[in-house]
Amino acid sequence: MTWRAPGSLASSPEFRFRYGSLLVVLVGVMVTSVVTLLLSPGWNFPVSDRLGLGGLALKNVALTVWLWRRPDHFTRIGLIELVLEGLGGLVKLWSALLVEQTAYGLGGYVYWLSLNYFVAALVLRPRAALTVSLAWFAALLGIGVAYGLTPGIPAERRVLWANALLQLYLSHLTLIAFLTVQGRLLRRYLRAIVHAERQARFAHVDGLTGLPNRRQLDAWLAEAERGGAEDPWSVILFDLDHFKAINDAHGHVMGDRVLQAVAVAARKALGAGDRLGRWGGEEFLVVLPGRTQAQAAELARRLSEAVAGQEVPEVGRVTVSCGVAQAWPSEVAGDVLRRADGAMYRAKDEGRARVRLAG
Repeated sequence: MTWRAPGSLASSPEFRFRYGSLLVVLVGVMVTSVVTLLLSPGWNFPVSDRLGLGGLALKNVALTVWLWRRPDHFTRIGLIELVLEGLGGLVKLWSALLVEQTAYGLGGYVYWLSLNYFVAALVLRPRAALTVSLAWFAALLGIGVAYGLTPGIPAERRVLWANALLQLYLSHLTLIAFLTVQGRLLRRYLRAIVHAERQARFAHVDGLTGLPNRRQLDAWLAEAERGGAEDPWSVILFDLDHFKAINDAHGHVMGDRVLQAVAVAARKALGAGDRLGRWGGEEFLVVLPGRTQAQAAELARRLSEAVAGQEVPEVGRVTVSCGVAQAWPSEVAGDVLRRADGAMYRAKDEGRARVRLAG
C-alpha cells in the first residue's frame, strides 16, 4: 500500500523525486508556520491559534530533520505527516463550522487542506493514494453537510457560505483528479528514464562478463590519449591460453563460465582506478591512467597469478598471456595497442602464462 524506499537513493529516480518533494512540503509548512506565528501579534490571533502554530512549526522541524538524516524512513515520516495534517485539518474545519459557526469565513487554514492530497500522492501508491484522498474528501464533505443540517445556524449564514464550501469541495475534487492522472503519467515517465539509463549502461557493458565492453574501452583510450605527454599511461592486453581447446572439450557454455571466472579474478586483482574491460572474444584490456610500464608489468603479473590461482569447476586452472605497453609521448592509442598485442603474442610464442613488455 505504501511506497517503500529502495536500499540506495541513487538506484531509483522515482524515490529521489518523492523524497525531495516531501522534504519541500515539510520545509514549506515549517517556514509558513514560523512566518505566520511571527506576524500573529499584529493580527490579534487568539492564544490557541498561536500555540497551534508553534506546535505545527516544531512538528515540521522534527520531521524535516528526521527525513534529512534518515531518508530510509521516508514512508514512516510521510504517513505521520499525512495523519497529523489530516486530523488537524478535520479538527479545524469542524471547529469553524460546527463549534464557532463562523460568520466571517472559513479561515486561512482552508487553503492548506488540499496539502494532504499531495502528501498522499507522494507517500502512497497511486491506487492507495486515490482511496485515502477520497476518504479524506468524504470526511471534509461530511463536516460541510453537518454544518448545513445543524439547527440554530441562521439560514442567511448558510446561504452566505454555501458557495465558499461548494468551491472548496469542487476544487478538491479537481485536485484529486489531477493528481491521479499526473501520478500515473509521472510513473510512466520515471520508468522511461530508468529504462533509458539501463539501455545506456548496457550499451557500454559486456552482457556475458558484466565488464565494460569495447565501446567503453575505446572511450577510456581516447581519454588517456588526450591526457598529453605529461601524463603517463599504459595498457595490459591479455588473452586466455588454449581457450579454443576449452570450448572444444567442454562446450561453449563452459567456455562462457571460464570467461566469467577470469573476469572476476582479474577485477579483484586490480585497483579502483584501473579500467578493465572485455576487448573481444577471449581478449581483455586494462587501461591504466598514470601508470608507467614498470608499474603496469607488476600489475599484469599480479593479475596473471590471480587468474591462475583459481580453479574453474570441470575445467581446472586456466592461464592468461599478457602484453604490456606504455604510451610514448604523443603516441595514438591504436599504436599503443598494436605494441601491446605484439608483446602478448610473444608471450604466447614463448610458452604462454607469462607477461611480456612491448619495445
